[in-house]
Amino acid sequence: MLAAAMRVLIDALHPAHVHFFRPVAGMIAQGGGEVLFAAREKEVTLDLLRAFSLPHETLSGIGGGFGGLARELGLRLARFTALARRFRPDVLAGIMGPVIAPAGRLLRIPSVVFYDTETARATNTWVYPMATVVATPEAWRGPTRSNQVLYPGYHELSYLHPARFTPDPRVRAELGVDGDEPFALVRLVSFEASHDLGDRGFTDRVGFVQSLARRIRVFVSAERGAPDALRPYVLPTPPDRLHHVLAAATFYVGEGATTAAEAAVLGTPAVFVHTARLGYMLELERRYELLFNRPRQADAEELCAGWARDPGATRERFAARRAAMLAERLDVAAFARDLLARVVEGERPPDLRPGRPGPAPAG
Repeated sequence: MLAAAMRVLIDALHPAHVHFFRPVAGMIAQGGGEVLFAAREKEVTLDLLRAFSLPHETLSGIGGGFGGLARELGLRLARFTALARRFRPDVLAGIMGPVIAPAGRLLRIPSVVFYDTETARATNTWVYPMATVVATPEAWRGPTRSNQVLYPGYHELSYLHPARFTPDPRVRAELGVDGDEPFALVRLVSFEASHDLGDRGFTDRVGFVQSLARRIRVFVSAERGAPDALRPYVLPTPPDRLHHVLAAATFYVGEGATTAAEAAVLGTPAVFVHTARLGYMLELERRYELLFNRPRQADAEELCAGWARDPGATRERFAARRAAMLAERLDVAAFARDLLARVVEGERPPDLRPGRPGPAPAG
């Protein structure tokens, strides 16, 4: 029987980390356990923690550039270690793991790192050997280690799996969008995250949005605020409504990998305008045709123009593709909860790759 009343300290470095662990935390709490989030002031992370009433303590703000990130890491590691000593968790959990892996090694507390970004090679190289378990999607294209578990799923299926999320149609009224009026969501990122350094996206953000707005209504979500010329397009809804907006959108196009994958698992056509090539993104593109990586802005414009011409038929095609994807992927929140429990109990985690022995996670 898996542990239920475990104490879990979660490192929340990014808004997407709050979403990933939110259903996991709920299941742990229902089993009599306790969860605490170590928060970081990045974008809307704190807003989400408050909106979902998740217990948290804020440890740091975001450092800019390589030097700023390095200074923040040192400060955050010290504060996280002190928090862990006070909270006395049974296991540490996080995405990417630059804090939980060394803290866990120092304090002799098991750490479980969930990650899906092979291109963060510098971080992965020093984090993974220190972690107790590393869990990655089976689409992972990087080197694997003996402590690594591969599973059939994506981070976004922790909180957007149909068992966890039901789109709210009232969001259209919140946006001021009438009936079945088509609209697109555009996402702009800062490229200051460690895994974005050296990559690029749109070459002309303002020009792209203004051109697209001549074909379809457009809303913009921006990581560090939209340029003045794009202020009229800024998404008016609060951060915790973003996934309902994505589910209702005709399509998504942007530089944010997480938002692109979120759109894809919701069945919303998605274009990822970015030079990075990630395993799970490639699988969503090549295996399921739910997402398309178009690093050239002109190619993204061409694809969006086609979707805007026939939005109804486009959404029907993508709904069928989403159904095929869901039939082959896990409820990732249940998998993550069970993996943490197995680590606490000292059990060997299952390898869920096809043809590999091991118990399947509970649903």
